[in-house]
Amino acid sequence: MINPMCKKNCASCFAKPACAVKALIEQADGIYVDTEKCIECGCCRKICGTYGFATIKPMRRHG
Repeated sequence: MINPMCKKNCASCFAKPACAVKALIEQADGIYVDTEKCIECGCCRKICGTYGFATIKPMRRHG
């Protein structure tokens, strides 16, 4: 499943290349996360120096 993560869509997103499992997908209206790939390590939230914890939503798995 693909879920929206950040709507800021920065020109140089630091979180996307930092994702070890390549779960982040850049689209025209923001950055999305592939929940099938995401391991919920929080690296994307930590590395985003501009918005980080204020904007990037943590994943919540249902199961």
